[in-house]
Amino acid sequence: MPRKTVFPEDHWSLRVDIPYSMGLACGDLIFLCGQADLEGDGRVCNAGNLLQQSQNAIDHIANLFNELEASLEDLVKLVVFYVPDPALGEAEYIAALAAMLQTQQRPVITLVPVPRMFYPGLVVEIDGYGMHGDALQRRDVNAGNGFSQLVRAGEMIFGGGISAIDESGRVISPGDVVAQSRIVLETLASRLADVGAGVGDLVKINNWYVAGGSADDWAESARVRADFYPEPGPCATGIPLHDLNQPGALIRTDFWAMLDRDGNPIGKTHCWPEGHWDWPIHLPFKHGLRCRNLVFVGGQVSMDADANIIDPGEIETQTRTSMDNIGKVLAGFDLDHSAIVKLNTFYQGSVGADNSGDADDLHGNVTIRGSYFNKPGPASTGIPFRCLAYAGMMIEIEAIAISEAD
Repeated sequence: MPRKTVFPEDHWSLRVDIPYSMGLACGDLIFLCGQADLEGDGRVCNAGNLLQQSQNAIDHIANLFNELEASLEDLVKLVVFYVPDPALGEAEYIAALAAMLQTQQRPVITLVPVPRMFYPGLVVEIDGYGMHGDALQRRDVNAGNGFSQLVRAGEMIFGGGISAIDESGRVISPGDVVAQSRIVLETLASRLADVGAGVGDLVKINNWYVAGGSADDWAESARVRADFYPEPGPCATGIPLHDLNQPGALIRTDFWAMLDRDGNPIGKTHCWPEGHWDWPIHLPFKHGLRCRNLVFVGGQVSMDADANIIDPGEIETQTRTSMDNIGKVLAGFDLDHSAIVKLNTFYQGSVGADNSGDADDLHGNVTIRGSYFNKPGPASTGIPFRCLAYAGMMIEIEAIAISEAD
């Protein structure tokens, strides 16, 4: 399937050469690198100013959509990685982001708080997804906060972040991850039902949960999810957070689903390479899933089939192993890394002397990841976290690929 890639000459970049495309359109879908308020050589603008950096990141998104012959009206999904401002609550920040968009069509949104970013003074990076054409025929389920809870466009269904929060903004069952997990899953099913879809139509979920990076923390809410998703389930990525910027909130889930235009389920094929790594408890999630010509790869890590971390604490070797694991999953669909259109990387970042993230962590793993691609490569986003799901795990990488064959 033909691709259009863009990397404008005057656009920002990192302090190291990257083979990625700032924006990529393939079929109806649009993928971007996470956008940040940086200069062309990676210098941070408006250091520490969350609102100004957010506005400039959205302006970058608008410019890239324009380069791809689209507009912000075609935006369907935002994922906002940000360092919280103590003077700005989450609801206020969402309202500010909604005002910045100035569009009639409203995307879904997921906020992901992080303790720091990879360059000193950088406090936000915004991931954007869009759709050409069918976006004009989309159906939105309004969230009442300037964004949509869910957007259905053509065969695609995009879901924003769901937390156990009531209409007044109060956290339900504060501090109880099992109760909150059930509420989130029930809400997810309800939102899908609003557009005639079901849990079996899910193709990708992301779970953001408050935990300290231990297997026990991860397993507590994972068991609840395991009972919810039918076999074979969607692809999944789970990332622990230091908090959700809402006291007592412990979990947030966003999702992608696919449904035929006439409302019938679309057939899926799944992939689990022989001898591939596994979780310590049984989960219905699969490493790879293909629906029509879209292939989703759940977060890949450096782990063996018995759930042991390979090369604990070594981010460079774990990056290679994770990228190789993505290749093994793609090979199950007769694809390779060249089919990837979007790559998201979540890694454990060390702390610099000024309490910012260490840029060397990003530069090291982005160079290794980049070696798997030729220019123009996929769109890519890389975000540092305090920890990942298990002690010694340094990096988790997920991907979306598009097959040329239907």
